[in-house]
Amino acid sequence: MTKRQYRGTAQAEVAALTRQRILEATVALANERWVDEITLEDIAEKSGVTAQTILRHFGSKDGLATEAARTGNHAVLEQRNAAIAGDLENITSNLTEHYEAFGERVFRTLAQDATFPQFKAFLQEGRHFHRQWVERVFAPWLQKLSEAPRERLTLQLIAVCDVHLWRVYRHELSLSSEDYRALLLDLLRALLNQNMEQPS
Repeated sequence: MTKRQYRGTAQAEVAALTRQRILEATVALANERWVDEITLEDIAEKSGVTAQTILRHFGSKDGLATEAARTGNHAVLEQRNAAIAGDLENITSNLTEHYEAFGERVFRTLAQDATFPQFKAFLQEGRHFHRQWVERVFAPWLQKLSEAPRERLTLQLIAVCDVHLWRVYRHELSLSSEDYRALLLDLLRALLNQNMEQPS
């Protein structure tokens, strides 16, 4: 490798690391604040670069927000995909860990749907993934039902496992994360038992 090639490779690696640091800083701030409360200066300070460097990498704050949302979604998918199908204890623990780590960010993103149109695609992907997740982890029960009862139970499970129920228990009722996990487990057991007892 020539000296010029080495210099070019080193510069590309530094640029990639800088870009990653900016994205991680943005995701971290999005976990704590509403998007319209986060300034380029906040992100620059947290990532250790200048606002101009951010614009050079992403073009605009909206461009950065879109890339950060994609980065955040990747972390969410990895964590949720670890849930073990058919294991209610594991499923409820996985969902509890997920919402404790990402719930506030998810809820704020949902609440800002109209303000930031660029979030619509990610939110739609999230809804699609949530349904797929429900269909995968509850497959041992769903597969026992015929089409109409299976769809009804799927919709019920989507709602019970949604971020809004977590937020009601954790924030509006001020329950602990363990309380949420235990109550979710009770709800899922009751719902699944009820549907398994009914003729399909």
